[in-house]
Amino acid sequence: MVLETPALIKISVIVILLAVSGFFSGSESAFFSLSFIQREKLKNKPGGRARLAARLLENPRRLIIAILMGNDLVNIAASVVATYLFVSLMGDLGKWAAIAVMAPLTLVFSEVIPKTVSMRQNERMALFAAGPIAFFSALVKPVRWLFDAAAEGLIRLMGIGKKRRAPSIRESDFLDMVDLSHEGGQITETAKDLIHNVFEFGDVRAGRVMTPAEKIFSLPHDMEIGKAAEAILKNPFSRAPVHASHPGDITGILYAKDLLKVDMENARKKKLPIRVLKRSPYFVREDARAEALFDAMRKERIHMAFCLDASGELSGLVTLEDLLEELFGEIYDEYDRPRAPGPDGKEATPCPRD
Repeated sequence: MVLETPALIKISVIVILLAVSGFFSGSESAFFSLSFIQREKLKNKPGGRARLAARLLENPRRLIIAILMGNDLVNIAASVVATYLFVSLMGDLGKWAAIAVMAPLTLVFSEVIPKTVSMRQNERMALFAAGPIAFFSALVKPVRWLFDAAAEGLIRLMGIGKKRRAPSIRESDFLDMVDLSHEGGQITETAKDLIHNVFEFGDVRAGRVMTPAEKIFSLPHDMEIGKAAEAILKNPFSRAPVHASHPGDITGILYAKDLLKVDMENARKKKLPIRVLKRSPYFVREDARAEALFDAMRKERIHMAFCLDASGELSGLVTLEDLLEELFGEIYDEYDRPRAPGPDGKEATPCPRD
């Protein structure tokens, strides 16, 4: 069947109306998916389109009424033209054919696709749509005002007040604002990194921060106090883990300051083991949140925590310094130097100093 010129014109009109409907649908998604930070950026962005978009967003209800009016008008027009087209081709059955054809076309090409694309490129689409939407809003101002007044009246009848909520800011938006402040020179790179670290700290697990068990410097609990003092002097640690039969069996912590209270000559004569000086260890699961662990260690005045895996085996060691470095970056002091091997020849892991 060869379509006549009037039919081709109707099809062209339908295509144009569907495209315009898609424009209104995309504009709605673009404007109302903008985050608080994006809206603030529009206010400060140079150019008339940005200022126009920001001005439209100052009255969201007026904006949505204008967009919905435009969308409804073109959808109705497209349906009317489609009905005329199909009736001219199929007679009375054309009414049903128009519904069957226009419903999926409108849904896919005037709703789903435009809204999906616009949400992904919302800022760009908002800038593109600002001019046409502002023009259309001014064009239908009298009718738009009637709808606005009717909506306001219904809202009041429903008992909904005008109380405004403080705009909520998502974490990602806040961090974007921090990055923009850094780029603009308002805050230093150190401050920017610290703010990012604070937000990321809540998601960090102890297992990510810990020193693996195989790298922990520890002393056997039956080691003589004199030899333990010599081992600690070789490694500038104020605390050393104490293990029983094997390094994975942690039974306590030896404090260097406790060695200062010992009569070394008497200890060597009696061959006293360090287990008489050890203090109780603190154990946590390796999947414990670093933020919660930091609070617990700070409140309990604990400087060292041993991480256990799901089976209860030692998986690593976390010190207060490790947690602080997650926030402030690497911490160096006069004692930091290449790590000396422990008694078993393994690389020693620093323990916190008082």
